[in-house]
Amino acid sequence: MNFATTIFVLFFLPVLSIGWALRGNPTLYKYFITLASIVFYGYAGAEYVLLLLLVAFMNWGCVCLREREVWHEQNCPHCDKLVKFSIQKGWKKWPLVVTVTLHILLLAFYKYAEPFYVLLNNLILPESALQQWLAESGMGEIALPAGLSFYSFMGLSYSIDSYRDKQLPTRSFADVLAYTSFFPCVMAGPIMRSEQFFGQLKATRAESNDLSEGMCYILSGLFKKVVLATYLSQGLVDPLFTTPENYSTVAIWVGIYAYTMQIYCDFSGYTDMAIGIGRLMGWKIPENFDAPYRALNLQEFWHRWHITLSRWLRDYLYIPLGGSRRGNRYVNLIATMTIGGLWHGCGGRILNFLIWGFFHGLGLAIVHGYHALRDRYFPQVNQAPRALKILGKVAAWLLTLHVLALLWVFFRAESYEGACTLLNAAFIPQDGEGFALPIIFCILIVLALQWGGPVFYEGFSGIYSKLPWVIQALVAGVLGGAILGLGPEGMLPFIYFDF
Repeated sequence: MNFATTIFVLFFLPVLSIGWALRGNPTLYKYFITLASIVFYGYAGAEYVLLLLLVAFMNWGCVCLREREVWHEQNCPHCDKLVKFSIQKGWKKWPLVVTVTLHILLLAFYKYAEPFYVLLNNLILPESALQQWLAESGMGEIALPAGLSFYSFMGLSYSIDSYRDKQLPTRSFADVLAYTSFFPCVMAGPIMRSEQFFGQLKATRAESNDLSEGMCYILSGLFKKVVLATYLSQGLVDPLFTTPENYSTVAIWVGIYAYTMQIYCDFSGYTDMAIGIGRLMGWKIPENFDAPYRALNLQEFWHRWHITLSRWLRDYLYIPLGGSRRGNRYVNLIATMTIGGLWHGCGGRILNFLIWGFFHGLGLAIVHGYHALRDRYFPQVNQAPRALKILGKVAAWLLTLHVLALLWVFFRAESYEGACTLLNAAFIPQDGEGFALPIIFCILIVLALQWGGPVFYEGFSGIYSKLPWVIQALVAGVLGGAILGLGPEGMLPFIYFDF
């Protein structure tokens, strides 16, 4: 269910009203919000609700088994009596191992069934009975359930944190299901940690500015998605990536920059709306973006982009691999980002995402290596004149932005060959169609938001929150209508719904 649609408004208004009425009764509120979340998810694909329940059950069951003490009897070596002792410490890792394995198999099945089908189909002799059975199995047509990756990551967060002996506030299946299915986050994040969610589930009071700040977030997300992302997509990006041979080299470079800005507006716009919807309900959902295109290197970029996923990969993949303390930190960085790229990959674009993830990992390794060498052998760089430092930062920003833009080509292209075709046309001059001038203005607006966006948002939010609630409703209606009017016709799905 798309946040920027009439059907969602019709769903959300009664949920908001009833939710506020039940907020004082944590038990009723928990069951109501769980039911609302299942209805929301069921609209995206009713056949996958059982899958959502399965993921919640697996992680709840993992914690229950971990908490179970397993007793064993044996003869005491000093006497003939039977003694009992607990083997819980050795037992507790196996439920987690099984749960993580099942999640990996589940994600692999839905994400990689199509390429696996193609591989099998090529290996099997044509016209054979096995190939006919494979064609009738429907394996090549299995669709990825909406939000599977995100609610799986949330569920695993609960299981892994429990294994690490964190003091989780609940062992209730109803609580775990409410957490896993929480509708503002279930489709594309942000990835809430279990301690972030359960601490708010039992809260009965909300802050006075929740409604005003929630509306500001929603308006921000609508503007990014409906106006900027949709126009960039329809105005240049989609036709360019479909037929790059029809466009001039200049138009191709503009299109690469346009997609760089589109994916930010699309995903951060979704996140703003998710955070805003949560705030309207009295929930604080973690921030997911912090002006990522201000980054001076890839390490800083990943501190600013998809923050909740970056932290998830750091805590549950990079550190278990050894992090910077065990093994080779550079190998661990490359492995983590390559696996992160593989997580994004689905269907016939796995190679694209592997390349995207690998080069991000390689870039992070280069940045870490550069910082280590600079601090050890060239500490005088930190005492350079101010003007030289500014020039260095500008050069680092431009280099980082262009590395990101070129890697986004693999993220967007429908195939490896399509990405190579577009990059080839970008570096070998060719004639063809141009682009509409407003595309440039949209790109510049998105870049301006990286520096001025937070300042403008805080100023607008501060003024908006002081208005009477009737005026707030009127302003929100006028601005929302204006944003929808400025956007092109049609509302495209959010990009990260595909992951």
